[in-house]
Amino acid sequence: MISSDFRTEARRKLSGKWSKAVFIVLAYMALTFVVGFIEGLFPESMEEIFGLVNTIINVPLSFGLVFAFLKLFNGEDVKAFDFATLGFSNFGKSWGVAFQIFLKMILPEIAVIVSFLILMIGGISTGIMVSAYPSTSASAFSMFMLIVGVVLVIVSSVWATTKYYYYKLAYLIAADNEDMSTADAVEESQRLMTGKRASLFCLELSFIGWAILSVATMGIGFLWLVPYVQFANIAFYKYATGNTETIEINTSDDNTSENM
Repeated sequence: MISSDFRTEARRKLSGKWSKAVFIVLAYMALTFVVGFIEGLFPESMEEIFGLVNTIINVPLSFGLVFAFLKLFNGEDVKAFDFATLGFSNFGKSWGVAFQIFLKMILPEIAVIVSFLILMIGGISTGIMVSAYPSTSASAFSMFMLIVGVVLVIVSSVWATTKYYYYKLAYLIAADNEDMSTADAVEESQRLMTGKRASLFCLELSFIGWAILSVATMGIGFLWLVPYVQFANIAFYKYATGNTETIEINTSDDNTSENM
């Protein structure tokens, strides 16, 4: 399987549904804008409180958006603001999945934080030592710490990113299997993504040109890009689960995606 197969399937599934998909994204953007606008009306002393409230709201809204697009992909009738209903009616499940992913990502996240701390310490001490004592061994040690910090940041970031891709399908699985527990949804995502992480990464990377074009149109293009990407990811999910009855993509060579 190659990325173009999933993009082609996304366009096929979006045929006749583009306007509805765009309205869903527009409704999502409008709602998040209103929440942000209301947050801006309050004094800065309450900024942290409303930042927390914003986070609490955004998780179920994101889950609801995925759920709405999955229903639209499957041919179900979805209205523009159904994502909000789907998200908040599954508030516990959305946060349950997010929490389970957080637990899985604790070690990579700690590694990234520690790496940045080492990089900051190395950078600050290098600047001080080089300017004050340019010929001492202390400046050499600081430079060594800086180099180690850079290497650790790169390695830990790659580790965190590649590990996170194990759980990229968790929301889709949770939405598609309403009786499945959040822990099982995350575990199932890891199982399905084993050997397929590079394929999904390449699929998402293939939209980089469209993303640049969307930015060039002052963000308007994202109204079409978001459903395009979401539908391509859903097509990938259907393929990963072996549920190819509703999709029309070439599945004759399952090993192709592993070589991407």
